[in-house]
Amino acid sequence: MTISDFFKKTTLMLLVLTVAFVGCNDEDEDMEPMDPTGTLTVSDQALTENNSIIVSSVTMDMDGWIVVHASTSEGGPVVPGIISEAKMVSAGTSTNVEVMLNSDVEIADGDVVYVMLHTDDGTIGTYEFDGSSGFDGPILDSDGNIVMTSITLSVDGDPTGTLMVSDQTLSQNMVHISNVTLDRAGWVVVHASTSEGGPVVPGIISEPKMVAAGSTDDVMVELTDFADLSDGATLHVMLHTDDGTAGEYEFDGANGFDNPIFDEGGNIVMTGITVSAPSISVENQVVSENMITIGEVNAAVDGWLVIHADNGEGSPGDVLGQTMVMAGSNSDVMVDLGTATYAGGEKLFPMLHIESPADGMYGFPDNGDGPEIFGEDVVVVGFETIAPSGAITVADQILQGNTLSVGTITLDATGWVVVHKSNSTNDGPEVPGIISTPVQLEAGTTADVEVTLTEAVSADAILYVMLHTENGTIGSYEFDGANGFDAPITTETFSVLSSTGSFTANDQVTSQDKIVVESITVGQPSWVVVHRDNGAGSFVAPGIISVPVALEAGTTTDVEISFADGEELTDGETLWIMLHNDNGTIGSYEFDGANGFDAPITFSSIDIMSPSVTAADQAVSSSNTVTIDEVKAGVDGWIVIHADNGSGAPGDVLGQTMVMAGTNSNVEVDLGDASVSTGAKLFPMLHIESPADGEYGFPDNGDGPEKFNGEVIVVSFTVQ
Repeated sequence: MTISDFFKKTTLMLLVLTVAFVGCNDEDEDMEPMDPTGTLTVSDQALTENNSIIVSSVTMDMDGWIVVHASTSEGGPVVPGIISEAKMVSAGTSTNVEVMLNSDVEIADGDVVYVMLHTDDGTIGTYEFDGSSGFDGPILDSDGNIVMTSITLSVDGDPTGTLMVSDQTLSQNMVHISNVTLDRAGWVVVHASTSEGGPVVPGIISEPKMVAAGSTDDVMVELTDFADLSDGATLHVMLHTDDGTAGEYEFDGANGFDNPIFDEGGNIVMTGITVSAPSISVENQVVSENMITIGEVNAAVDGWLVIHADNGEGSPGDVLGQTMVMAGSNSDVMVDLGTATYAGGEKLFPMLHIESPADGMYGFPDNGDGPEIFGEDVVVVGFETIAPSGAITVADQILQGNTLSVGTITLDATGWVVVHKSNSTNDGPEVPGIISTPVQLEAGTTADVEVTLTEAVSADAILYVMLHTENGTIGSYEFDGANGFDAPITTETFSVLSSTGSFTANDQVTSQDKIVVESITVGQPSWVVVHRDNGAGSFVAPGIISVPVALEAGTTTDVEISFADGEELTDGETLWIMLHNDNGTIGSYEFDGANGFDAPITFSSIDIMSPSVTAADQAVSSSNTVTIDEVKAGVDGWIVIHADNGSGAPGDVLGQTMVMAGTNSNVEVDLGDASVSTGAKLFPMLHIESPADGEYGFPDNGDGPEKFNGEVIVVSFTVQ
């Protein structure tokens, strides 16, 4: 039987005893105990100066022990005895576990030992494995093999190590080393670079950083000498032994202590890296919407970009605003400066701070987040604010309703465009009051900007289009001439041109209580209305008797105007047609003779006549027709002959014929096959032609009766 077979058999017996022991003490006989599991990683290594070995990684699903067994002559572990302390390891994963060998154990160079995992299932916290009690037995893997690893130890051998470090941007003068692996405790240090590119030795420019045996991630080494530190400098990160006075870095190139560690090829274990300074790039600029933009921020770690005011001596003073930046390159970083205003020429200082503690809140100076440094200097730059500027192109114009059109506006920051009226002496704008709704514009050039006026303005008035900054409360126009917010940038004047308009309207016969204006031409949105005659050769104003008709700029033909409810017309009366501007609330007729809105443009009178029918008593002709003496029609229509309904009112239709707009004389109407007796009463009634299809369709297809003041146009005559 080999020692391996013997050990497996012994372990199996121990496990049986352990299971039996647990079973005897388990109140629930139906519950089966879970077997402990675990893994370990450990490599050949040099025995440390304090007679210990380093286990790189141990993973266990419950607390247990890691121990070292000697090797038998046949090559297996000596059990149950151990040659080390019993090192308790908590459940989970532990790294770089140091296990001390017993003081009476002598290790020769090349000796093999076995690192083994054991349970802790007897008296908790006491290692009890003796090969027979069943307690603290070895842990088995899923194949039933003991979790153990044999390693070869070297004594007084050359130290070995590796390091992983990359080019980097420094934070707080700290060099970040991704990983250091050593077979024994040693030092990691930073050397400056010679002009030829090698390390300057023996001097170092960093603290010497002690690193324990094993693998260590994220080692931070602080630079202490900045004479050779600059943006883009090459530094050399190097491993050294700790073989003089333990814990004291003693390398001086002559005494033989703490020398550099060499790799298998005889080369010093070191890496040259290029280091960069954290940096801020910014240009002089206009403060827009209380914001500034920092072109680029290169940060080594997450942090804050903080904007300081000038302290009055050309150095950073009070904090105006800050925003978080991430490790790496941050472009176009915007920082809100609050409600302070900037006229141009003020000096500001963007400064980089680190995020420490990592709580997402800027806490300097009371809660960390101190300034980033490179060498002995804080990472800060300065720049100047620029006064906002802009340009306006606006032409003299007729106001389109209450809307001003500005040709182009150019701004180098977000701003407002408003309109001021002339002051009392007509030599400048009246400020701070405005007569428009403020319009916000973004930086750049904007064409055809429409600005709505809030007050009526007269023709030939001079107005001021003015650009203002946007600061203070963003989105709210706040200029009052005193608070400093939304101050003026530039202004341009223009003249309000007189409204224009003309129309063609003739004396006419009304139809359906409407009049028709043949053609209207206006240079701006306008109204057409009707006023009554005052009996003295002019019109009654401001009141109107019609429903206002809205007109778009341009020419409109055949404009129908209806009369307001309750307004009755008189045959032959004079009416005044008048054009008004629409310069108040668009779409609302507001002329009252006092408020200045919707003022008259031009006017002219017409005489109106009521539609009418004239018919004399007569005999029906031999061809069964009757003749209507005269028909006055406002539009094309029909003269319709109705029979008496038996109650002295129009009844059935006996015949009809078309009549044209205007005066129609001796209109003959065929009664068809109707038989009309002498003494019967007939009713000629005027209808309109609608739709214009040349066919009489009443009552099923339009062609309704003509009306005047709401009354049907109908007369009667007696057949003789």
